[in-house]
Amino acid sequence: MKKFDLFAPWLIVCTAMVFSLFFSQVQHEEPCTLCWYQRMSIFPLVIILGIAAFRNAYRIVLYVLPVTLIGLIISIFHVTMVAFFAENNLCPSCTLQTISNGVSKPISITFPALSLGTFIILNALLIGIYYRHNKAKKL
Repeated sequence: MKKFDLFAPWLIVCTAMVFSLFFSQVQHEEPCTLCWYQRMSIFPLVIILGIAAFRNAYRIVLYVLPVTLIGLIISIFHVTMVAFFAENNLCPSCTLQTISNGVSKPISITFPALSLGTFIILNALLIGIYYRHNKAKKL
């Protein structure tokens, strides 16, 4: 399974890029500045992790991890701004449609929360790959 370790992070960034482009190009949701910064840290990873996954180049984790950590910091800041400073919201377009199942109160999902979840999972996978392959002296 170690041979396919980089495919999971690559699939995550591919999915994030497709959804990001879908919401901006098809649904015409205009991203704010912080959303663009988060996109800047996701979009290049599609190519970088894709090449690394197919070539089994695990050393790329050392170079990709700082980019994903920067994206994580930006998304934490963005979620904090949306959650605690809603009256001075930097991005009024960052909220998705409200989801309601009719039984409980509606849930409001924000793009920064989705981005935060993506970066947390991505960083956890990359750190796990780093430790697994560093222990095996493959990095």
